[in-house]
Amino acid sequence: MAGLSIVVCLPPDSVADVVAALDSVMAPFEAMRGFAPERDQWERWSIRGGSDGFGFRVLPGMEHDPRLIHDEPHWQHGPQPSLAGMCAGGPRGLLDLAGPVADAEIAAGRLWDLFHQLRGEMPTVLPLEHFRTLPENQVRYMPVGGNPEQYPLQPNHNLTQALQQYRAQPLIQQLRAAPCFSAGVVRELPDMLPWFALPREEYVAQRAEDALRQSELLTLDGWWIERNYLPVHGACESLDTCPHRADRSEPWTRAEMAAYLEHLAEDVIIVQLHCKV
Repeated sequence: MAGLSIVVCLPPDSVADVVAALDSVMAPFEAMRGFAPERDQWERWSIRGGSDGFGFRVLPGMEHDPRLIHDEPHWQHGPQPSLAGMCAGGPRGLLDLAGPVADAEIAAGRLWDLFHQLRGEMPTVLPLEHFRTLPENQVRYMPVGGNPEQYPLQPNHNLTQALQQYRAQPLIQQLRAAPCFSAGVVRELPDMLPWFALPREEYVAQRAEDALRQSELLTLDGWWIERNYLPVHGACESLDTCPHRADRSEPWTRAEMAAYLEHLAEDVIIVQLHCKV
């Protein structure tokens, strides 16, 4: 069964009973209830994010505010305490929504600078494709019983050895050992060289986009928002019959989802959920 993460927005008075409020706003999207396919979204959900680091940072000095929301106990493993400085939700004004992206931008700039500094001091870095095409990293892909002479050597789809050779290069070793690497790399692609060929501003912007929250969104007014899909209104029977689509006719981007959360009133409750779908 697949999983989906979603940030749910609740009105301020939900603080009295967050679970009941979540039950109410999530109900229009429960699976196997006879709803239209676009509203058939989840089979069960749980509050999750503080213990795995995918929730929200707490603003400094707010760590002990009783309004913060933490993960529900796991049915098998019991309590799931939040990591230091993290939670699964709470009033928007207690949460540091912009900090992760700002930190990623700083780290990305430092990493880009380090790469271009090292490039002038160390041997030229060979691309991953060079190692993939080495004879020792090629295999014959052929059916059982096939004639090897009919199937030429090809780069191995299993990159383990080629990737080890690529990462053994001095510049790549130094880069991966840098304190800013994990926060500053655009993504853990096998070959990072194409990213560092971008101008610094473009590289930093791409890392900032990657650092945006990867969860879907359920808005205060009942819109289920998933990237690359049309928004779905929980109060309406289906997309075809929804009369509210005039200003919600295109999929939202991650940046638009982030901006929506940042512009909510400080007392609006936002909660990270993990759904089984």
